[in-house]
Amino acid sequence: MVTTVSPATDNEDPRRARSRARALAAAVELLRDEGLQGLTIEAVAARSGVAKTTIYRQFENRDALHLAAVDSVRAVTALPDTGDLVADVTAFCIGLNRALRTGDFGALLSTGFDGAERSESLARMLHDSGVQRRAVILDRLRRAQRDGVLLADVDVDVLNSQLIGPLFYRRFVSRQATTAAWVGALVEAVLRPLVCSTSA
Repeated sequence: MVTTVSPATDNEDPRRARSRARALAAAVELLRDEGLQGLTIEAVAARSGVAKTTIYRQFENRDALHLAAVDSVRAVTALPDTGDLVADVTAFCIGLNRALRTGDFGALLSTGFDGAERSESLARMLHDSGVQRRAVILDRLRRAQRDGVLLADVDVDVLNSQLIGPLFYRRFVSRQATTAAWVGALVEAVLRPLVCSTSA
């Protein structure tokens, strides 16, 4: 069975949209204040004032609500296209690093990692959400390769991991500071040697 999150749409009934927003806000607060163990449908209902039956109509289960809460605080990091691949990827990675380090996204994402160790459903949903997020930079790298900007024999999936992986590692594992200057040096070291000399 595939677990889904009921999406919010522009044509959504205003009352449904309000109850969804209140439930998500309560879920975010619970995850931020109490971590994974604090997130229950009962706790969300109590904190938000939204009936459990209403919550279940919009979110199939706790995992779906959990992922929707994480996604609700995710900052959308744009990838500029100025014609300078290294500069554009640097700007994207700096924005992603900022999103991981500030606000609720990084904190809530860590509860998703924790939950995914215990729930195949959440692990699958977290994976699918990650695929969508990675597509932004993967599409740009593939386009650069097609345009002759990036060396043809580069595995862009590996390259993406080399660029993004350290940001997650330093945020969630080593807990090291990661400044914009450090991110810029990382992208320069990883990506610059792979840019075709005629495009550098």
